[in-house]
Amino acid sequence: MSLRARAVALSSLLALAGSSWAQSPYPAIRSLRSEDLIYDQLVDSIERFHRSEKGNESPPELSFYSYTASDDIDIFSLAAAFSLPYDTIATLNRLPNADSIARGATVLIPSQPGIFVSQSPGNDLEYLVKSLWTETLEPHAQVRAFVDGRYVDFIFYPGQEFHPSERTFFLVAGFRFPLPKGVITSGFGMRLDPFTGRSVKFHTGIDIGAPYGTDVYAARSGKVESTGYSDVYGNFVIVVHDATWETLYGHLSRILVRKGQKVETGGTIGLVGSTGMSTGPHLHFETRHRGVATDPSPLMMSRQ
Repeated sequence: MSLRARAVALSSLLALAGSSWAQSPYPAIRSLRSEDLIYDQLVDSIERFHRSEKGNESPPELSFYSYTASDDIDIFSLAAAFSLPYDTIATLNRLPNADSIARGATVLIPSQPGIFVSQSPGNDLEYLVKSLWTETLEPHAQVRAFVDGRYVDFIFYPGQEFHPSERTFFLVAGFRFPLPKGVITSGFGMRLDPFTGRSVKFHTGIDIGAPYGTDVYAARSGKVESTGYSDVYGNFVIVVHDATWETLYGHLSRILVRKGQKVETGGTIGLVGSTGMSTGPHLHFETRHRGVATDPSPLMMSRQ
């Protein structure tokens, strides 16, 4: 198809769909196939950017397109369809982790790869990204995009990708250490029963020794799913994060939050104690992914 014929066809398509597209500030991609002229146009722009990095031509102007995610799409297949890094799509759409594209969600796709740094962070990943990129000397530009029903201001770093710490945080959830300081006294997995010293049992979290009454922090922002007392965990708090992850904090001396309360990363949710099945003051900390206990140690970013 000639360039002129493609332009005429694109104009006709825009005219036919104008009534529905008028509600969106960006052209809408209907299919991830070359028959969709809008998709084809965007892919051409992205390819131009990659050629411009080799000095073969000037880069395209930054522009945005929208796409409604299908049932089986995830951020990795979406990124592959546009030859873009997943971190470009993640930062533009303000996704907190790799599991965050909901069925039927409208996703923005830019015509250039790069990192979009929100000037008003709204989730843990955005706070991390802003802290790591604010002082960078790389070329950048101020842009505004319509995301989740409102305009958001970004600093855009074309052609850049996540730092290793950002990538880890995005891919594996990235939890902070839940105490101001403490020593891991028992790890995740099989261990001797601390009460009998004979039978072997599976430990579904880690134990962190700390003085009685030490503040216990939310390891990541979320919503308190439940609080209460059990014979095993004693006083406990469970916080859900982004629908796929949850954390449990056990053996607390006091619970300082209530069910349904929103909590921020580093917010105090309770105090270290020795309630339930406990041999002394410590925090039992669990991370669960889709209900399955997961070793917290490699998921924690730092002890700061």
